[in-house]
Amino acid sequence: MSSLFIIKAMLVSAVVLLFLAAAGTIAYRITETALEVLIVGRVVRRIPLADIEEVHRRGALFHENWSSLKFWNSVTIRRRSGWLRNFVISPDDPDHFVVRLQEAVARCTGSFSG
Repeated sequence: MSSLFIIKAMLVSAVVLLFLAAAGTIAYRITETALEVLIVGRVVRRIPLADIEEVHRRGALFHENWSSLKFWNSVTIRRRSGWLRNFVISPDDPDHFVVRLQEAVARCTGSFSG
C-alpha cells in the first residue's frame, strides 16, 4: 500500500469518528422564545417558537435534519417559513418532548394547532 492511501484512509476515519462523536452529543433545549439545537453544549441552530406551526411524531419527506443517532425517536417540527419548513430532531423522550414543545408554543403564540 502506498503512504498516500494510508493518509487518506486515516483522514476518512477521523472524519467519520468526529461525525459520530458530534452526533452523539446533540441535545435540544426549549427556552421561553425558541427551540435550540446544541452540539457539544454550543447552540448551532435556533427555531423561534413563534415560527412553529405544528409538532408531531409523523415523518416528513423533505426536512432539515438535526436528529442524533436515535432516528426512531424522531419528532417533526413544521415551521411557518423557510425553504425546508420541516425540521426533524430526535430527543430522548420524544412523546414528552412533543407535549412540552406544544405547551411552550401555545404560551408564546397564544394558540397552537398541535
